[in-house]
Amino acid sequence: MKKIVLILLLVTPILLNAQNYMNICSPGSTFYKKTNQSSVKAYKVTSFALPGNNDTIFYSFATIHDTGTVCLDTTRGSIFGRKIYRTADGMFYFFNKLNDTVYVNGKSNLNDSWRFCKLNSGSFLEATVTSIAPDSVMGVLDDVKLITLQAKRIDGTPIGNPWNGKFLKLSKHYGLSRTFDMVNLPYDTTYYTIAGKDHPVIGIQEFNWKNIYDYSIGDEFHYSGYNNSFIGQPNTSWKEINKVLQKTVYGNNDSVMYRMERCKSIVTTPGNTHTYTHDTVNVKYNFVTLGADSAIMRFPDQFKREFMYASQYDRYMNVYNNRQTKKIGEDKYRFINNCFELPLGSVITNNGYSIGLGQTEYFFNSSDNTEYHKLVYFKKGTETYGNPVGTECSPILTVDEQPASKTLQVRIVPNPFKNNAEIFVDGLNVKDPSQFILYNIIGQEVYRQPITSSPISFTKGQLPSGIYLYLVKTNSSSVSGKLVIE
Repeated sequence: MKKIVLILLLVTPILLNAQNYMNICSPGSTFYKKTNQSSVKAYKVTSFALPGNNDTIFYSFATIHDTGTVCLDTTRGSIFGRKIYRTADGMFYFFNKLNDTVYVNGKSNLNDSWRFCKLNSGSFLEATVTSIAPDSVMGVLDDVKLITLQAKRIDGTPIGNPWNGKFLKLSKHYGLSRTFDMVNLPYDTTYYTIAGKDHPVIGIQEFNWKNIYDYSIGDEFHYSGYNNSFIGQPNTSWKEINKVLQKTVYGNNDSVMYRMERCKSIVTTPGNTHTYTHDTVNVKYNFVTLGADSAIMRFPDQFKREFMYASQYDRYMNVYNNRQTKKIGEDKYRFINNCFELPLGSVITNNGYSIGLGQTEYFFNSSDNTEYHKLVYFKKGTETYGNPVGTECSPILTVDEQPASKTLQVRIVPNPFKNNAEIFVDGLNVKDPSQFILYNIIGQEVYRQPITSSPISFTKGQLPSGIYLYLVKTNSSSVSGKLVIE
């Protein structure tokens, strides 16, 4: 019996060392968080090819990168690059921005070494498996290979280098659990740690509009914002509290309506005029309509050309109790001089969305004005974040008890847009019927819709792309602005 136990003890490490760790290019999405920072990067296989010999080529989405010149790079991929070549014997080939190869051996054993990447014409980094042992991957125990790096000359002589002692971690089930940006190797020593994966499931996952606008009765949201004019118009600053009173899911479980108690304080200068509104409003979200704009589902830095425009997509986890937040810089880049550039003096529109918190940030800047608002406090059940802008609105007023005097404010998200937009109108009074009217550039009315709640959904339909003027009109007031359909 003792001999059998001894044989098992001797064989077990050999079996452990010989295990394949090949789940680097698994189906679905994998997210990585920059060490000690909030930014999140992603990798996803979008297609693959079989070149023969049981090898596989995996392709990921294109990204947009700064190059230090006017023209941006739109050919590279995200953290693992645009292409990964996996050989039948378990070697993964990554390609950096100079098209040099970076090697990771998925079938390596303890003490195996190989050339990791080129440093310069006379040196390289060598990778060695220095341990294979159980380790925590986002709180889950898994077998992990520790791959340690050492700089060497071409003849194999070790040399001093900042990379010496740096390491990767290769998890049996979750792939590279600690890695570097393969595109920027060997110029960037920053670590990236796995933050989520959906095959198998671990950590953060992808999220959509339904996850963003997932509120519960009693949820409370506090906002602050301002609108500064550069053309002599009044400036405003404001604070707002919204509290969920009622939730109704309807349609084919694809729409939701929230009844909100809202109080809002607006200060207008010059004159230091103060306006206070306390009412209840119905807020509707149709996830089919919202889903028609797929920008919310883009990955960090993903390059998606829309005619002469491309937007910037960011993801981070530094605020709102580390909830995932997606940020979209709409049409940030322009195709000029036969390449994509970051133009000077262009209109800037940024929108941020967080899981369970809705739209958490909006920034608009043009030559005419700057508008900004942000979620600064929330309460969801026992979870809280930030500092309240004031005490709760009390007592709750019904719609029929709304103050008659309100300031109309209109916000169109997104603007410009391609197919669908949501039109938010603050200051509505159901006793004062209102209309949304759209005019083309020569002043002809092309669209009209009554407004009974905010927001209302607007679909391009048969309207041609171009610049339009909108008018939100009631019996007592009106507000106008520009709407752009791409």
